[in-house]
Amino acid sequence: MKQRIITGIIFTMVILAFSIPGFFYAGFIIALTALVTILSTQELVSALQQKGIKNFRYLAYVGVSIAFIPVVMKFMLSSPYVAFSIYAMSILMFSLIAVILPSIFSVSENKIVDGIAAAGVSIYISFPIACANIAVLYVNDGWYYFALGLLSPWISDVFAYFTGVMIGKHKIVPHISPKKTWEGCIGGAIGCSVIVSLYFSFVIYRFTEVKLPFLTVVVASAAVGLLLSVVSQLGDWMASALKRWAGIKDFGSILPGHGGIMDRFDSVFFTLPIALAFGILLT
Repeated sequence: MKQRIITGIIFTMVILAFSIPGFFYAGFIIALTALVTILSTQELVSALQQKGIKNFRYLAYVGVSIAFIPVVMKFMLSSPYVAFSIYAMSILMFSLIAVILPSIFSVSENKIVDGIAAAGVSIYISFPIACANIAVLYVNDGWYYFALGLLSPWISDVFAYFTGVMIGKHKIVPHISPKKTWEGCIGGAIGCSVIVSLYFSFVIYRFTEVKLPFLTVVVASAAVGLLLSVVSQLGDWMASALKRWAGIKDFGSILPGHGGIMDRFDSVFFTLPIALAFGILLT
């Protein structure tokens, strides 16, 4: 437990070391997303290799790099809609090529599986990373929405943990996450909803250019808080299912007591797109 707490503190300090300066200069956020992309891809590729899917590592790295096309093209683009459309078309074309091309030049089933694995890893990681990059580069006051997507899963986890410890009895997905309970899930959702609503009321509404009436923002943000909690827990369950399928306990060991980067960002990957969408709708 002591090691877990120390690692958690250091991890939080590192995230803040990128995120806080990122409020003033988006390059810090891009550096953070690049670091997360590289480490997460390495861990996810290694997990799939445990199941005998071997020859797709380099193709996967090419695929996840598509998340940074909006960064490279910032000098000629200004609309988040256009930036996202370019990313979406690029990752779609890459995925089709990755799956179809091996079947053209080889009838080996392993080649097709490698292509599917490369496409899957690329979409899984590049989609939320692209959303984070687009938020901070293209959305007005996008840093606030990036912070929302980054922090909401951890807020939900804290409320879910304490609620589950105090009153949790009914298991929700015991075959995937034996400790998760319905009570914890509901507590996490309510807690996240309250905090997100307060965040919008006292931070985003006050310091950004939100044009909607205050009451509308409060109600909408409470609903978004519920949604963020639900999707963050879905992300956690999906990662747990992948780990069980691969026969591993954690995706990595870079964070002693916590696992790997994927173990910390599995839920964040699901909330960043929601945060981007909400930021675009409000600005």
